[in-house]
Order: sequence, then C-alpha cells, then structure tokens
Amino acid sequence: MTTDPHPKSNDEFYIGYAPKLPPGIRNFLLGLIPALVALAAVLGFWLPGVHNQYGLGALDKTQDFQGVLMAQPIPHLAVPRQGDTSGRAAYSRYLLSAFNKAAFNPQALKDLSGQWVNLKGLPVYRDQFTLLASGGATAADPPAGQSLALPEGKSLGEFTLSGEIVDSKCYLGVMKPGESATHRGCAIRCISGGVPASLRVQNTAGDLMYFALASRNGQAINNRILSKVGSPVKVTGEVMQYDDLYVLRADPEEFSL
Repeated sequence: MTTDPHPKSNDEFYIGYAPKLPPGIRNFLLGLIPALVALAAVLGFWLPGVHNQYGLGALDKTQDFQGVLMAQPIPHLAVPRQGDTSGRAAYSRYLLSAFNKAAFNPQALKDLSGQWVNLKGLPVYRDQFTLLASGGATAADPPAGQSLALPEGKSLGEFTLSGEIVDSKCYLGVMKPGESATHRGCAIRCISGGVPASLRVQNTAGDLMYFALASRNGQAINNRILSKVGSPVKVTGEVMQYDDLYVLRADPEEFSL
C-alpha cells in the first residue's frame, strides 16, 4: 500500500484571481464587515464625550446688538447692561471679528469708533468670554440719556501669567477641538487674519480667565506672536480692565515658551 505524499487539505486558501471567495472566508467577512461598521458608529458617538476639547464653547443665532463701537485697545462693542449695575461692570464688552478668519471691518472701525452703532453679529462664547462675528456696523442715534463717554480702562498692575495663546473665535465655539497642538493650525490662521488673540489662563483651582492681547502701546500684536500660538507660554505685562474685558499689554519679547 502506498501513501499519498500530498494529502488533500480542507483548509481554504484565497487566490486573488479566483472568481469567488472560498465559502468560509466569505462568511467570515460577511460577519466581520458589518461588525466593524457598527463599532465605528458606536465609537463615533461615544468618543467625543470621552475626549472632547470643545468644552463649553457654543454658537448662538445671529442677533442685533446696539452699543458703542471701540477700536482700541482691541476692537470691541461696549453694550450697556440693563438695570442696577452697582458693584458690577456697567458694560458688557464683546470682542469683534469678521465671519471668516479675519479682522472686523476696518472701515467701520475707522469711521464709527466711539459712536453708537447697530451691529448684526453671531455670538460665539465660552466660559463667559464672548466674541461677535459680524460683517460691519451702521451708525445710530443713542438712547436718551446714553453717554458715549465710556469708563476708562483701569490698570490692575504688572503680572506674569502662564497659559496658552488662543484665537478668540474658533477656540470659543466655531471649531473643535479647540486648544493645544491639535488646534494650532486653525488658531494661527485666525490670528494672522486679524481675529483677536487671547491668553487663556487656568489657576490651580481650575478657574479660567481670558486676557485679550495687545502691545505695551495698545496696538495689535497678532502677527508678532504666531510662533508661540498653541503652546504653553509665560507672559509678563500690564493687565488693564475695561468693565468685564481684561487686556494684557505686553510686547512680543515679553512672551517666552
């Protein structure tokens, strides 16, 4: 009796040019592929809640605002608060940008700074820090008794603050994730386009504060600090308070990584 040196095997072997998959491999893939699709769907819903840098940022609907348009030290709209403002800021100060990754309408700032205006804007907010994305403003008559002379900024002194330079638009709620290296490219494009730059500072208790950034003489420094955007930085400068808006005045050489 002779023995076949090459016995037949029931193991299936995939051949690329074969017209059909072996039945066992086909059945395996028919079960695996739907399972992978279902897993991807579950992870798509679950992972954002586990790893979400978006925080509490949000967009609201476009609204009409009335207030005093200010070009310095950072373009913003000062909106009078209603009711008794004793012991709190008399104005809400909203930073301004265009709807895209650009500065607020420069012609409107030139023509209407210091005047009462109507402004249609999209509020973008996070942690009680708000920016209005808007295409411009139109002059309007102020309400009876409304003064256009706003409270002057108050110096709170010199401080050294550690935090992260963020843009004041996408970080607040337009895009996600909204901080650190994963958002650096977007933040650089916003800040280089003229969107106000801010320093996000978190203290040991976890409280967050935001400081709009300007030079020592109160000018924009966006394009001079791009290399430090999205990274931990330490900044020494003068903190100015304009109602509920805080501005850190420091020159680029006072920023260190």
